[in-house]
Amino acid sequence: MQSNHDGMQAMRGPRGLASVGECRPKAADLAATRQPFEAARTLPAAFYISDEVFRLEQAELFGRMWLCIGREADIPKPGDFFTHEVGDERILVLRGGDGTVRGFFNVCRHRGTRLVDEPRGEGLERLRCPYHAWTYALDGRLTHAPRMPANFAKAEFSLVQARLGFFWGFIFVNLDEAAEPLERYLADLPDLTRYRMGELRCGKRVEYEVEANWKFMCENYSECYHCPGVHPQLFRISDYLEPGARVLEGGACFNGGAMALRDGFATMSMSGRSQLPQIPGLSADDHRKVLYYLVYPNLLLSPHPDYVLTHTIWPLAPTRSRVVCEWLFTREAVTMEGFDPVDMVEFWDVTNRQDWGLCERAEAGALSRGYRPGPYQPSEDCVYTFDRWYADKLAPLL
Repeated sequence: MQSNHDGMQAMRGPRGLASVGECRPKAADLAATRQPFEAARTLPAAFYISDEVFRLEQAELFGRMWLCIGREADIPKPGDFFTHEVGDERILVLRGGDGTVRGFFNVCRHRGTRLVDEPRGEGLERLRCPYHAWTYALDGRLTHAPRMPANFAKAEFSLVQARLGFFWGFIFVNLDEAAEPLERYLADLPDLTRYRMGELRCGKRVEYEVEANWKFMCENYSECYHCPGVHPQLFRISDYLEPGARVLEGGACFNGGAMALRDGFATMSMSGRSQLPQIPGLSADDHRKVLYYLVYPNLLLSPHPDYVLTHTIWPLAPTRSRVVCEWLFTREAVTMEGFDPVDMVEFWDVTNRQDWGLCERAEAGALSRGYRPGPYQPSEDCVYTFDRWYADKLAPLL
């Protein structure tokens, strides 16, 4: 099989960096990643830098899979809304006067003008196109179209709905109308209902822009091989449940595992302590560990004893991504006088920035003529499982 190094020679620019737009990866390039764990190799460089791969991912992964774009608790009242970019689309999600959450493609039915620019808001009573004043009710019905002919049928020009799904209080969207229902897609996820995620409230939201391919961040999240040398604040608090053991859980839509809290620590925070209410109903075992699940393709879900941490990773370009990080707490916690989650937020902000720096270094390495796919270390089974899932998805499309 041709090596990645040989295949990359044709993609080098005048200074030795890969000319991203010239990548022409093939299914055979993924053969080594699809081998059994002990013989497998990491993804070839082209899958981190190629314009062609990026377009394929946008069309066939992000354009056909269920993607977490928000939470029902984000829009608690009629007229509350948010918008979310998925590739070239900007989806509008709002709660109507009847309390129903709906999603729409954010374009007018007249000549396609974008209706709403704001990332989020409240008190919306109607949707009015800024171009020609076509106006829609919050259920998507066209209610006003100025100076159209008398026989114009407004009922035929409602907003186009985007397909939404709801799970544990999270809102998912799928741009593919033929995709399987969300409940079926997520059927093999571990039962996490005890964490009451639908009842939790966002205590902090931070967005990052990272100069790295989205898969580098998924892979980084999937292992702690790097933790002792990179995350001293994390490693003093937490370790694998069985140091050195493989901790994989997995299925068609996810993989992940648990890490144990060391004796004397109660949560992942700068102090390792928490002054906030715990999530009620958790077992003694739940209070001794933190779970880390990667829900394909881009939701990182981390239940803690006292909060749930989420990251969603959104590709912006082959070598650039946006990450949205949210800290979810109990309603009792966020309504406490003087509520301040700084201990938890600082802990993960420090950890995130350490990780993003590593991912950017990995991206720079993928652009080098010296890059070669490497082996997986024994504790990187979750990285392999993600890469294998990705390779199995992409290979038939190349």
